[in-house]
Amino acid sequence: MKSINILKRIITSIALMLGILSYCQIGIGTATPHPSSDLDLGANNKALYLNRISNTTVIDDPQPGMLVFDVSEQCIKAYQDDPPKWSGCLDSASGIVSGFTCSSASFSPATANQGVAYTGTLTIPYTDGNGGTYSAQSFTQNGLTFALTAGNFSIGTGNLVYNINGIPTASGTTSVNIMAGGQSCNGLTLTVNP
Repeated sequence: MKSINILKRIITSIALMLGILSYCQIGIGTATPHPSSDLDLGANNKALYLNRISNTTVIDDPQPGMLVFDVSEQCIKAYQDDPPKWSGCLDSASGIVSGFTCSSASFSPATANQGVAYTGTLTIPYTDGNGGTYSAQSFTQNGLTFALTAGNFSIGTGNLVYNINGIPTASGTTSVNIMAGGQSCNGLTLTVNP
């Protein structure tokens, strides 16, 4: 009886040590999962089918890195932790934002002078960027060239920054309309002194 108990203890100890030293990868459709993966889907004629939901609020205690397919918006969303929230639609090809905070848009310097060279920026805050790309833009208004360098929206909040250069040809206000990421800000004005 004592030898059986000792044998059980030895087997249990060996099993525990092997469990600690071993690691496990799961392969579905492959007998040899990639060593740096936990799950390797090996089919070459099938796809991963994400959970389909109509509203991300139905998920209790979401964790960073979770992915779902939002059927109401017909897109994939990811949960992120800084700040903790569900992302907008993930689409690496085209950047989108849920909105610009046009009332917080600002010119720096805040004013220009007619006939005098002006170099500055127009900064427009946005919300719910998806991390996708936006293309370069350039237009001229009242002798001032507004240029946006191509880039990526931040995931979440961020700023779109136009560089402005030129010599204002008329005094008063220079009004511009901005469109990017599926949203617009209309009537942003720069005061031009005589």
